[in-house]
Amino acid sequence: MRSLIIGGGAAAYPLQVGGVLKDFIEAPDLEAFRAVDFQSTLRQVFDTSYEQYQLPAQAREDYLTSYAGDRFVESMRYARSYPQELPILGDLLSAIQTPVQLIYAQRDPLAPPVNGEYLHARLPNSKLASLDAAHFAWEDAADQYAALISSWVEGGYQRPERE
Repeated sequence: MRSLIIGGGAAAYPLQVGGVLKDFIEAPDLEAFRAVDFQSTLRQVFDTSYEQYQLPAQAREDYLTSYAGDRFVESMRYARSYPQELPILGDLLSAIQTPVQLIYAQRDPLAPPVNGEYLHARLPNSKLASLDAAHFAWEDAADQYAALISSWVEGGYQRPERE
């Protein structure tokens, strides 16, 4: 790969996550979540994760539909693998020479910006951008997010200046 762009997400170990993501990861198993109204949980995330952007009803419905049935609970398996997988990733980061643009939101309650700082400190060819947004930064700060990506793919990856 010529370069990578990584948006907000959990990467640090020990884990640095909050909100419902922390609850999902720390739960003893997924069975308790099968009885939870996932649409209510997602609505709560939507209501607390957008500060500047109004999520259109059609997009909101698409999010909710995409997690219908057991899909929401089953998708948690990925996040629940963080405690086992992130320490392995952490040990490998310094060997990754591919330029990486990291984009994290300053007020992300699920994956705080410390996750981006963790990656930036360990990836030798990375550039970290911190956006004035909450969890869904690609929507909440869309213009800034798009400008970062455009700059990166138009050649910024060739000079990832360490900050």
